[in-house]
This record gives sequence, C-alpha cells and structure tokens, in this order.
Amino acid sequence: MQIVPWAHQVREAWKSMHFPLWNALSGAGYPLLANGQSSGLSPLRFLALPLPLGQSFTAEAAMKILIAMSFMYAFCRRRWSELPSAFGAICFGYCTFVQTWLHFPLVTVGAFLPAAFLTLDLLIERVTWPRFVATIAVWAVMLFGGHPETVAHIFFLVGLYLIFVLVQRAVTLRQVGIFIAAVALAAIIASPFLAPFAEALHKSKRYQELQVHPNAIGYYSDFPSMVILFQPHFFGHVPYEKAWGPEVAESITGFAGVLGVAAWFGLLIRAVVRRRWRDPEFFFVLAAPIILGIILGWPVVSQVFHFAFALAANARLRLMLCWLVAAMAAAIIDVTLRERPVYLLAGAALSAAMLLYLMMRMPFPDAVRKDTAMLAILPSLVVIAVSILFILPARARPIVAMIVLVAVISELWEASSGWNPVLPQERSYPSTPLIERLQDIVKRTPRSAPFRIVGFGPALFPNAQAIYGFEDIRAHDPMANGRYVGVLRVVTGYNTGDYFAKWENADTRFLDFLNVKYIITSRGVELRDKQRYTAIYDAKDGRIFENRDVLPRFYPARNVLLEFKGDYFARRLVTENDWAHTGVVKTLPVESDRMRQDLLAPRPVNAPEAKLTITDSSPTDFRMRLHAPRYTLIVSSQPIWPGWHIRRNGRAVDALPVNGAFLGFTVPPGDWDIRVFYFPASFYAGLAASLITIVVLIVISIRRRGHLRS
Repeated sequence: MQIVPWAHQVREAWKSMHFPLWNALSGAGYPLLANGQSSGLSPLRFLALPLPLGQSFTAEAAMKILIAMSFMYAFCRRRWSELPSAFGAICFGYCTFVQTWLHFPLVTVGAFLPAAFLTLDLLIERVTWPRFVATIAVWAVMLFGGHPETVAHIFFLVGLYLIFVLVQRAVTLRQVGIFIAAVALAAIIASPFLAPFAEALHKSKRYQELQVHPNAIGYYSDFPSMVILFQPHFFGHVPYEKAWGPEVAESITGFAGVLGVAAWFGLLIRAVVRRRWRDPEFFFVLAAPIILGIILGWPVVSQVFHFAFALAANARLRLMLCWLVAAMAAAIIDVTLRERPVYLLAGAALSAAMLLYLMMRMPFPDAVRKDTAMLAILPSLVVIAVSILFILPARARPIVAMIVLVAVISELWEASSGWNPVLPQERSYPSTPLIERLQDIVKRTPRSAPFRIVGFGPALFPNAQAIYGFEDIRAHDPMANGRYVGVLRVVTGYNTGDYFAKWENADTRFLDFLNVKYIITSRGVELRDKQRYTAIYDAKDGRIFENRDVLPRFYPARNVLLEFKGDYFARRLVTENDWAHTGVVKTLPVESDRMRQDLLAPRPVNAPEAKLTITDSSPTDFRMRLHAPRYTLIVSSQPIWPGWHIRRNGRAVDALPVNGAFLGFTVPPGDWDIRVFYFPASFYAGLAASLITIVVLIVISIRRRGHLRS
C-alpha cells in the first residue's frame, strides 16, 4: 500500500526518461522524490530497473542482504579471523531488523551501516584520497537510499565511536575533521534528494501531526517489549499468528541471536578481569547499553537523544542494537578461538539464566501462552547448549564453531523467516474487471479533461490505485501535503488519524471541486444522491459511480470571498457549497481599484463570464486558453506547492492560495495563453551542486593519479 506503489511510480518515471519529482496519483498531487521512501535516486533501484516490478523487489532484497553481509564481513575481518567474521556477517544479515524491514528504505540505508564503520576505520588507520572518496561514496549512497532518520541514527553511533577513539587518542582532530568533510560532501552529492526533502519536511502531514502529538519517549519500552529484544517470538509467532503481547514489526526488530547477548556478558567480564578497557571490542560493550537505554526509555540518555532526534522514529534504533550484537558475536568467537572459552561460557550461562528469569517473572494469561514462550526460547537454548562444546580441546574448537554457526543460522531463520514469503507474480496487484473498466475510461478520456477518483470506504485502498495509473484524492503517506490533508479533515470530516484513512462522505460538494469524476465502492453500496451519481459499473468486484457535477481541474470563479481571520476562514470553507462559482482566499494582492472592484464586488446576474479551456495536460504541465471580460480569479484543485509556476502569455504570474490549500491566480481582462507547470528549483539546484561536486572529485582523482605516476 506504500512502498511498492511509490517504487512503481519511480520506475515508470525513469523508464519514460523523466525525473520522479511529482506524485500526481495520490493526495491530489504532492512531491514523490521528496518522500524518501520512494527511493527515487537509490542505486539499488536503478540496478533493478530492467526487471518486472515484483522481481525487482526480490532483486533489491537480495542485494541488501548481500551488501549487509559483505561489508559486515569486511569490517569484522579487519579485527578478527575468518570464522568469527562469518559469525558477524550472518548475525547482521539475518537479524530481525534487516529481515522484517527488508523491502523498506530502512534497510536500503541500514545495509550500509557496516560500510560506514569500515570506511571510518580505514580513515582512522591512514588518511588517503581513495579512502576519503570511499567514505563520501558510502554516505552518499546511504542518503540516496531514502531514509534520512536511519542515516541520522548511524551518524549518532559513528559519533559515539569517534568519541571512544578520541579518548583513547587513537584518532586526531584532523582525522575527525576529514571524516566530517567527507560526510558534508556526501550530503552535497545527495542534495537532489535532500533539498526537496528539506523543503517538504515542514509541510508534511507527519511533521504537522508531531507538533500536536510529539513522539513518545520510550516507544515500546515496557518490560514485555524488553523481553522481545531477547526473544522475538516470546508472545507468539508474528506474522503467522496474532501475538498476545506487544509483538509487532517495530518491537521485534532488535534481535541478532542470543550469542550476541552472551557475547556482551562475556566481553564485559573479559574487560574487567584483564583490564582491557582500550580494546576495540570494548566500544561495543559500552555502546550497547546506551542504545538499549534509548530504546527502553531510560532516564537522561533517552530524553537527550529524543530531544536531538525529535522527528525520527527512534524505536527503529534497534538497527544499531542488532549491529552491535552481531559485532560482539564475532568478537566473542574470536576471543574463544584465540584465548580461552571461559568468557563465552560465562556469558552463555548468564544468558540462559536471563531467559529462565524472563519465563519465571512474566505473568502468563494461560498455559497455552506459557507453552508458546517455552517453544520460542528453545532455539536460543540450543545455541547456548551447543556453545558448551567449546570446553573441548583447542584443536576441536574450529569444528565446534561451525556447529555453533549452524545453530545460530537456525535460530535467526526461525526468528524472521516468516516476514518475506515468496509469492507468485500473478498475485501482485492483479487486474480485476473493475480495474480494467477504469483503465478503459482513462484511455478514452482526452488529455484536455483530466479527472480523479476516490475509493469509498474500504474499496481500493489509497496508493494501491497508483499501480494502475488512477489519480486519487486520498493519501496514505506521512509525507503527504499537510495543508491539503488538513483542509480535507476540516471541510469533509476525512479521518486523517486512521492508519488507512478511508473516504466516507459521498455527499460533500468538495468532491466536485476536487475533480472527482468517479467513486469506487464495494458491491451493494448505494449512494443517496441519484441525480448527482450514476452507476456505470456493477459487478462482484465493486461498483463505479460517475459524478455528473464534477468540476474541471482549472476554472474561473464568479465570486471571490476574502476572509483574513483563520477561524472565520475555516468556517467559511466548511459552510461553502457553491464551489463551482466561488473561490475563498485569505490574501488577495490587487494592483488597482478596478481590479479590487472586479474581483470582490457582487456581479450582476447577466454579467459576461470568463471562459477557460484546458487544451492539453500532463501530471506536471497544464496548458489553457482563457478569455476574461474583467479581472478574474482562476481556481484549481491542484494543491499549491513550491515549484509550481504560472506563465501568462509567457510572463510569470504569482501563485495565490485558494480554498485553503490549492493553486490559484488572477488574470486581467483579455485573451490569454496560460501554462501551469512544475519545475522545483530545490531539485535542480541540488542536482547542479551534486554534479559539480562529483566532477570536481573526479578531476582531483585523475590529477592525483597522474601526479603519482609521474
């Protein structure tokens, strides 16, 4: 309902040789690229572009796992031997975060977390131009992945690591400055995405909702949620069954195997016993409780973090926990193979004791729930039990490690394998007779008469219609136009608080204004206004009603209502019913008394009317012919947004907000050729900055290479 339709629109835009800038198919239109979850500039999306939609998601998922495991192995290999590094790679690549969010931009970004630390390690070891450029490339690819809050979380963890190595004096301030410069250059390279995103952020539905209801501190931080961090199926096998505890996608994604939990105990004991506070492994031991404290809402650390990252979904900091746990799993295996197994065995014993303690403390509602929990912890208990084999002689430990690795893979597979089942291609957005009828209507409709649809009740959920190319007035997206969604809520009662906000009001005349020509309903649904709505399709898969009173996308308003005060303006929108002849504005710049008189004074009934004809249209370009006998306000149902431009006979005209959230403009008397088009300066300025930066880096690289040869 979200990720796949947005990806489909991005793919269609690139295939037609256009930038994926505007989403005309949902929410009456709002930026597509600025919604990072469309991953419009992600390199993985480009690589999968030749494949069909369903197979492209399979390919992207495979690439994400490969990237996560490969870079994790390379990162671990710089510290530990081959077999422990394989442990780290497998624990991270198959952790519940990566597998549960596999098809989401969270993992498109998160898969490069080990790469971020790998390039940082290389810079700390020795600053060279190739390592500097590699750091830039990794952070740019993460930013292009489309989930800035995950990038912010990674930067936070990297910051903790830099503080750790600064205290150890293992890095200089110059090296820290070089790293920050690399990240800054990566941000400039990624500015074709970051600039539109920053422009859209404060206008988004999610941002405006957060001003009223800020993110709660300690989201999923109660004791049952803490249990899930150590055993994701404790309350039931999501998604196969409904859990009786707080077991959802957000809460279960902090698990990378019980071996990592045992490793934390073991590495802590080793650091205390041997006073190895400066070892690189000790960073993971220190960072894990910090991340855990933020996730579980511990005092001070959680408040400080939420203050700094107020807009981010900080429950998803579980990615950092998974990575730390995977790294510690590699570290404890390396310590076991090189030194002695006592630390791992001590950690395993404490982990087993902790699991049994959770079983004893948890108040189970019945015996069935308790049995479910007992079955859930069995794979982890098997891993702990097999780890005891490390007491065998040193020459047998590599074989024991392989056995433990198989147990870890089985544990992680059981924890997350249900989230990404393989489905046949024909089950991906099948075309029904109702869909085919709508597609036929779209084909037969001239470009000069664009229209929108709406699904009534549960019919045709928002965004799903984008797969088939239908423009809808609803949006299921936190990055949707907040002002537009607010107007829908005030004028029509649209329930924006519902996760899948369903349209319920077929009587509102605002549908006419919104250019809604067809209403899609479930089978058997009747609309009360028979004169306004005509059923043109009725079958098992639903009904299609045609709206006879639909208004065009752009039209001249006979009456202009100017209301300055916010409360009165909102009340005016709610009570207005004559959208065909009326435009409501808060501001109305005028150039002369005649313009003021023409726009605001009541008109005689027989006064000549302006005539507007749409001659051609596309989702981001409308061309019109207009005859205006006097100064006239042109009203549209195109939501106003930075980047929309108006040309009147080739000369720029200022846009004017009308009806709360829509694009309007005024024209003087005369005959005019009007063009309204979308050309976002934020994107194109960001693109220019990005290309210049890349060219400069390439030129410097070539010159340095030539200098080295000479």
